[in-house]
Amino acid sequence: MLKVLAALNKWQRREFGYGDADCCQFAAFVVRELTGKDYISTFAYDTEAQAYSIIDTHGDLTSTVSSVLGQPCDDFAVISDGSPVLVNYNETELLGIKLGQIAVCLTKNGLAQLDKQYIQVGWPSCLK
Repeated sequence: MLKVLAALNKWQRREFGYGDADCCQFAAFVVRELTGKDYISTFAYDTEAQAYSIIDTHGDLTSTVSSVLGQPCDDFAVISDGSPVLVNYNETELLGIKLGQIAVCLTKNGLAQLDKQYIQVGWPSCLK
């Protein structure tokens, strides 16, 4: 958990912006800090419309993330700290990372901590 906290502390707070500081960029940053692997480099986008175009190409956010991270897991006990997780909160899907019993996500209003009940799936295999 200490490595995950160190990665979170390295995230530079800045205004929300698609392709720079959005939920996917945030989760990818943490994973890159933990593994050295850049999983998001294949996705280039600068606007909300471009981001949703990429998602629509794959069907949904889960399929988009799975296209680079592999099969998701819905067993919370198997999802390790720092793993990317998909949360559904108020009918909005966000990508974040698991930290203990919560998901940490970047929203348009900054970092948010959401209870584990909102976690739909995660991708623990990308940290191996």
